[in-house]
Amino acid sequence: FMAVVDGFTVGVAEGPPLPRDAVDALALIQAGVAKLNHVDVDTHVVGEALALITSVEDVARQVDAAQAKVVASIDRTGVYAVDGHRNAKPMVANTAKLSGAEVKARANMARVLDALPMVARHYFDGEISTCMVRRLGKAYANPRVRDLMGEADTWFLGHALEDTYEFFDLVVSQWVALADEDGAERRDARHERSRNHTMVQDTEGQWHWKGSTSAYDGAISKDIFDAFVKIEFDIDWQWAQDNHGPDANSTHMPRTAAQRRADAHAKVHVYAAKALAEETGHQVTTDVVIDEETFERETCKLAGDDVEPDDPTRDDFSCATLTGSRLSKRSAVSRALLGHLRRNVIGADSVTIDLGRRRLFTGYARLAAQLNASECYWPGCHVNVSQCQIDHLTPHSQAHDRGGGLTNPNNAGVACGKHNRHKERGYTVERLADGHMQIRRPDGTLLQ
Repeated sequence: FMAVVDGFTVGVAEGPPLPRDAVDALALIQAGVAKLNHVDVDTHVVGEALALITSVEDVARQVDAAQAKVVASIDRTGVYAVDGHRNAKPMVANTAKLSGAEVKARANMARVLDALPMVARHYFDGEISTCMVRRLGKAYANPRVRDLMGEADTWFLGHALEDTYEFFDLVVSQWVALADEDGAERRDARHERSRNHTMVQDTEGQWHWKGSTSAYDGAISKDIFDAFVKIEFDIDWQWAQDNHGPDANSTHMPRTAAQRRADAHAKVHVYAAKALAEETGHQVTTDVVIDEETFERETCKLAGDDVEPDDPTRDDFSCATLTGSRLSKRSAVSRALLGHLRRNVIGADSVTIDLGRRRLFTGYARLAAQLNASECYWPGCHVNVSQCQIDHLTPHSQAHDRGGGLTNPNNAGVACGKHNRHKERGYTVERLADGHMQIRRPDGTLLQ
């Protein structure tokens, strides 16, 4: 069906003819929307802007209600079965090219509107937001509270008409928790058991976080995180005011909201590390292992010198943390020079030649030994160096005049507890001139 209404061409989808009333209604809606989209709605008057928000939203809500009504009708008549669908959702999703989540939300809305006639009436009049009805639909999907929602129809309506969405979401959540107290307790216990947090570095070196926790721990973490985000916002806002004066606005802030959130997340960990050191004496330090050539090249580049392109095929390249996390060369060197990271420069033989901020025979002696390896030296063992023990290759008790017993990287063996003990059964461990470890069995044969 095609028609011209008030100068605008409108039409409905191809296929079998619709009832005349539906055709007329759709034609009027399309003509009205088409006309509205051609109207200049720019306004600098607050009252006009508020009226536009309300009026356009009312229309959108009524259209959303009609979409839910269509899903309900198809579900009720069972017409979906003609084309072999199991229910209305795949039929609507395929025809309208919608996501499964979108159609599911509409189906939940249709069911809850049928159960809450007062809410439905005001929603069809555009007085209640679609997101509120969707929230009610999500609650209705819980079979343990479904039969109780009809009794609270008027109560839901009052909050939907008066509350912001955030407060409405809160009261609905609280209602569900009280109506399904046993279910809420079970969910919280399940969330407590399944709590998890992972940090994964992708192939480009970027880190991604994923996790979940219980409602209580999550609420505490959220409050802490929000406090740090507020600090980052205040820093940027002060910068904007200092540089742009009283006319400063959010566009003048040096970081985006997303960047401030990321920086706040990082700062939470920095403050936690400081508190840990103060309370327990345990110092958290990030150590960067980098080869000499790379360190010198990047330092020269930062100084503005012309440097020949690096050879991507060289085998001695190293730029990662002690625990194996990859870093970009420039960021690692620049932060090491500034003292933000502790650097360990290794020579061609993979032995430490610069530990940065050296301190003799303290914990740094152990660190120097760790930085010369990435994992246990025993063939086939991949225990990370941070979990390994440090032992003298030549016993510390051996006299120095016989070339042994020194506490330095050349005489350090990094091995897991199991293999550190196993080597005492007659095995001989030696560091070769190229930095590699060589192990001989008690009978003198090489352990490959």
